[in-house]
Amino acid sequence: MRTIFVDDEPWAMRKFQKLCAQIQDIDMIGTFANPREALDFAREHAVDFAVLDIDMPQMSGLTLGKALRALYPEIVLVYVTAHDQFANAALKLKADYFLTKPYSAADIRDVLQRARLLSQRQDKPVFIRTFGTFDIFLHGQPIEFSSTKAKELLAFLVDNKGGFVTTKEAMAVVWEGDGDDALCRTAAMRLRRILKQYGIEEILSENRTGHCVNMEAFDCDYYMLLKGMNRGKWAFSGEYMKQYSWAEVTLSALLKKMDWC
Repeated sequence: MRTIFVDDEPWAMRKFQKLCAQIQDIDMIGTFANPREALDFAREHAVDFAVLDIDMPQMSGLTLGKALRALYPEIVLVYVTAHDQFANAALKLKADYFLTKPYSAADIRDVLQRARLLSQRQDKPVFIRTFGTFDIFLHGQPIEFSSTKAKELLAFLVDNKGGFVTTKEAMAVVWEGDGDDALCRTAAMRLRRILKQYGIEEILSENRTGHCVNMEAFDCDYYMLLKGMNRGKWAFSGEYMKQYSWAEVTLSALLKKMDWC
């Protein structure tokens, strides 16, 4: 489980890291004294499990937990507090568990074991990120593309939200009308090969008309925003597929939708 720990007390951080190193399936990908830095990190890296101190000066653990839950609805959240009165507030945010300071090593082992069981609630294996740069992740790890045009073609299909894209349409946008249809057919062939290599070829559909993505086969921040899901709203930071100039049309629509203009 990809795990982050957020606590402004250094001793707590050291103790937790030491214990996590002894437990299988716990991959400590980040420790933070500043909750805002933790949230920025989570926007760029998939997180399965978060342990959050509630009482922190820059941002409360409860506020951070709410933001993380919006980004990752199935995240396992554990709150740490020295004050029992915070427990009810944590439960209202659907905390999976909470620890009261001072906690023992046995307490931490117990909560980590619970987290391993709860981590079975997972999102779809494939996540496509459109906010910022376009990338596709399998189990939280980025997929490598040997062909930049194959990746851009996939981005254009995602942008079309499940609608079929003809070769002519793809040539006009992705290749800016420069070249013949063979370029698109070659990129599509390479895209299918890359997806098959990772065992996720089901995200792409094709027929005589053209190609499209199977929107039910993956999670996508853009689609989540369009559905009104908080995870999509939290993930949007004013950028959309920023490596592709043709994506500026969709970005403009998103900025208007979010009242950023």
